[in-house]
Amino acid sequence: MKRNFFLPLTLLVLVLTTNLDAATYTKGVGVYFDQDMFTPLLNEDRDYTMGFAVEIFKDKGTNIFDGVLCDIAKHLDLHCTNNKSARSYIFGSVNYTPDNIGSVDSVQDDRPYASLLYFSSKRVIASKNSAVGIELQAGFLGLKVGEEIQEYFHEAWRGVTGKNEPVDPRGWRHQISDGGEPTFRFRFNNLNLLKNRHQSSDGWDSAWMWDTSVGYQINASAGLMARVGKIRSDIWTVPYDPINRGNFLPATKGNEWYFWIAGRTRLVGYDALLQGQFRNSDVTFNSSDIERLVLEGAFGLTGGYGPLQVTLAINGKSAEVKSGAADRNHYWGGLYVMYRY
Repeated sequence: MKRNFFLPLTLLVLVLTTNLDAATYTKGVGVYFDQDMFTPLLNEDRDYTMGFAVEIFKDKGTNIFDGVLCDIAKHLDLHCTNNKSARSYIFGSVNYTPDNIGSVDSVQDDRPYASLLYFSSKRVIASKNSAVGIELQAGFLGLKVGEEIQEYFHEAWRGVTGKNEPVDPRGWRHQISDGGEPTFRFRFNNLNLLKNRHQSSDGWDSAWMWDTSVGYQINASAGLMARVGKIRSDIWTVPYDPINRGNFLPATKGNEWYFWIAGRTRLVGYDALLQGQFRNSDVTFNSSDIERLVLEGAFGLTGGYGPLQVTLAINGKSAEVKSGAADRNHYWGGLYVMYRY
């Protein structure tokens, strides 16, 4: 485990001990990796077990959401021409498993295997005091890629540690929409500054946020986040949960660091990753089994030096199901690396 964190921790130490003038950046490429093995004291190799995404940011150009987003932003006292506006494209994957991944048979009292391979188009308008994001995501549930990624990762981990665990998952044929099924999600996100106290770019600030999603997940959330440290960017941005949700943008200034913490309460209406979609699935939960209020939170350390920005994060979520073995909290770690130019 120490070897896995040596490189990102070295990069963060370099950020914290360096105080050079920074360039201003307008574009970026992000590589995001969520993995429950990044939380060794809490890791159970289950629930949201892995996520991976690559995001490409551009500061110019248009997409089909520009007109809609700018109209919405004007009602929130934001203007596309006066703030940092960026579009991005994301290619990613999220994967869920039950606790007993060694079973060939379906595990009926635990959360189902589920995988999503997606492509999304996102637009964000950000200022020093706020950020507004709109995203359309399209993808496939139930493809074999989730199984292949997990098997490869487990095999590599056993090769490094010399142990017999983690075992290969044997129940992916029971996943939601096994064989593949198209899906989509539309998401709107808003964040506004509450209070700040900066002295020569050192200090703290806080913000409130809310979002809503319609599609394979129907839900809405509201929460708070705060950060403290050497804050140099002229936009409000925190790399909180960039694979699943978030209006994250690359910081426009290079040399900064800050600790951050975030929490939100989510009201859940429907979740295809638990309840299934249109195709029959071997394991699903009824609507009455779904936990309607879910607590989510994270804390992390973000540092930027020159064109590189690195974040280490610990994420958690309360139980999403009311009954059975799936009625439990789960945790995962995140490593998010951004190259800006």
